[in-house]
Amino acid sequence: MGCDIELSPSSCRPLGPHPDSTIHSFAPHDAMPNTRPRRLLRNSKACDFCHKRRIKCQPSSLDSTRCQNCADFDLVCEFTRPSRRARSINTSNAPDANPEPRPSGRTGTAEDTWSVAKNDRNSDQPLSSTWQRFARASTPVVKKLLCLYQEIVHPIFPFFDSVHLEQRIGRLEHVHNRSFFCSVMAACAVTSARLRDGALRSSTSGAEKPFDIVPEAYYCAAEEALPDDLLHCHDFDHLRGYALLALASIQDAQIAAMQKYIGQYFTVLAINNWHDEACWPQDLSIEEIEERRRVYWSMYTLDVYSAIVWDGCVHFQEAHAKVCYPGVANVQPRASQDGTHWIVGWNFTTDLYRILEHDLSRLRSRSSKFALGGRPSIPPGSLIVSSQDLANELFSSLPAVFKQLPPATGDVNQDIYGFQAANIQATMALARIVYLTLDEDVDLDKKCSVVSDVLSTFHQVPNAYLRAISTPLIYHIGGIGTILGSVMEGPMSYSSCLRVRDLLLSMAALLESLEAVLHQSAGAAQSLRQLVSRVQEYMDSREPRATEGGDDVHRPSNLSGEGTRVTWDNAILNDLSPQFQLPEELLQDWEWPFTMSNNYLSFQF
Repeated sequence: MGCDIELSPSSCRPLGPHPDSTIHSFAPHDAMPNTRPRRLLRNSKACDFCHKRRIKCQPSSLDSTRCQNCADFDLVCEFTRPSRRARSINTSNAPDANPEPRPSGRTGTAEDTWSVAKNDRNSDQPLSSTWQRFARASTPVVKKLLCLYQEIVHPIFPFFDSVHLEQRIGRLEHVHNRSFFCSVMAACAVTSARLRDGALRSSTSGAEKPFDIVPEAYYCAAEEALPDDLLHCHDFDHLRGYALLALASIQDAQIAAMQKYIGQYFTVLAINNWHDEACWPQDLSIEEIEERRRVYWSMYTLDVYSAIVWDGCVHFQEAHAKVCYPGVANVQPRASQDGTHWIVGWNFTTDLYRILEHDLSRLRSRSSKFALGGRPSIPPGSLIVSSQDLANELFSSLPAVFKQLPPATGDVNQDIYGFQAANIQATMALARIVYLTLDEDVDLDKKCSVVSDVLSTFHQVPNAYLRAISTPLIYHIGGIGTILGSVMEGPMSYSSCLRVRDLLLSMAALLESLEAVLHQSAGAAQSLRQLVSRVQEYMDSREPRATEGGDDVHRPSNLSGEGTRVTWDNAILNDLSPQFQLPEELLQDWEWPFTMSNNYLSFQF
């Protein structure tokens, strides 16, 4: 699939009024004073195409008969939908009027017209002529975005076989096939959003050229192609479309929409029994089987991830799965390093999420009021060691290529291994946070130790791969914020407060490296630094003066023994100072926007 096609700037810029939307003026009433300003009226009705996309409609500079959008995509500019203003006119004076029927009790809104356009949409119905023209005219842009999808999204969410995808696009299948059009538009929405957020691109994809892409346009197009009735949804491309729309929703922090599309994905999966390979069509090619396997396990990991971060439900547990792991054959790119294929590292990440699913289940059973079996009688700490040892054992058996974090090269065949290594490290960091919450007797030192290890790992990952993980990384960092928040709300000594301060500064530095590209994290680093300044001022006001003998009880000492603890710098700090608690007003203005909303991942004192 070629990658040398440039995007049309006019196809993505904001749109304004239609050329027919002329501005009229009227003379003031005779009884009104002449000083009254003249009121301007204009026709605000957009053409049918722009109205369906829910975007502005502006005149074309080259074609006076069409708006800019219709001219860019070579469409007929039509105004065939009924006007809402006409409903207030007496129909007896308008014999040709034929208003559309509307449900009773609803007010006239844009949603009414939108619902008429979506009536009786099923997966086996062809695209409307308007969307067919749009799909045909936008094919060069779609090819470019799908090529970039294979570079920046496919390493983590390999939903398409690149050869099969290129063949289908070459046949213009997305122009006539509603379900394939849905999955293609959703893939374009995810890709353009990742590009906006600074995702890594190869040296051959024109990375030096600016892209003016509007992800919302492709998102709306994919939504328009969804079926109205999930009971009639039997096409894998629609299933893949729901999965991609969930990813696009996460990218823009639209969590409610993400939950909606994850739920619809698993509903369609259950209706068709596609969690069992025996229920798949018998005439599938090897490439199509591998596509389905990768989509299934990708959405399993996303389902567990969302359950951890947003306190959701795990829709399909691993015990429900009768789907094999993806194999090495027929997976793009085919290149391997030292005889190891990148899909091996991808499958290992799935193993980690299967472990996470069981740890989350135990954690919720412990906290649930409806655990009929009671709490398991397991010695303290043994559960954490068991699951963590299993993860570590699996990691130790991985090929060395997945344990290294080399800089990004711009070569897709090499960087895909860096993608896997970075995703593995991020998932293991999330696992450590969940492991920590399983320990009921966790103390301040252990919390700070876990946070320090996780932050150190993220600082070692090259920024290009952190951008590849993209918005989900922000919620990984949110787990760190949850732990540090619990530390700051509890009693601390002077030395422990210093340690938390340094961890907050490390967290701020990590966020600053991402703020230039991930707009969801904007302002978070500055907020953390302001908190550190307030904490530092409070600590300075409490810092004890030297004793008469000239010794400061908080000064590092070279002596070790009872009552001392080793800190992050291997310095021995005397921790016999009295405990204190940070004032509530010191923390109440800290609006950390990415803390996880999971009630189970909390710490009690």
